[in-house]
Amino acid sequence: MSMTRQYNASRRKQAAEQTRQDVLQAAMKLHWQGITKFEPLAREAGCSLATLRKYFPSKEVLFRSCTQAFGETLAMPDLAALGTIEDISKRIEQNVSELCRMHEAMFGYAWLGAQQRHSSPTLDAVMNDYEGLADAIAGIITAQDSQKHPLVRGLLDFLSYRALRLSGKLSPEQVKKQLTDILQQIV
Repeated sequence: MSMTRQYNASRRKQAAEQTRQDVLQAAMKLHWQGITKFEPLAREAGCSLATLRKYFPSKEVLFRSCTQAFGETLAMPDLAALGTIEDISKRIEQNVSELCRMHEAMFGYAWLGAQQRHSSPTLDAVMNDYEGLADAIAGIITAQDSQKHPLVRGLLDFLSYRALRLSGKLSPEQVKKQLTDILQQIV
């Protein structure tokens, strides 16, 4: 009596999906560190370069997949609700708090996007959307035709946040407090 092994397509499909997810997780981890070369990504994911390229034949395909996976983890601020806060001090505090939360969540990805946006349509689109969020929040805090608006927008920019976190050695809470205090004085 000969026993033949039955082919299990669902197990192979699950293994392939797990490999794809491992590559995505490795890519997001290394992208946050500014590493985008495929060789280190394959090592981090525990797969061969050929396997990585099977699932992600180009950096652009990988950037799109990472952007989608990362985007699913973000809770976007409710701009309509933030715009209805009547008390200006509370409006500034809530808007700064929400934007700083996004800056912290996007910290590594936004830096990669800022550096490589001109060579990646995906990263350029992400950065345009991200800058649009800062534009919208700046518009909630101060009118766009105000002379103070460019200063407010500059202070709310991701690069300002990054500089305060890294060069200023401030914690996320400290950055939020400093920006809130400064904006309340300006506005």
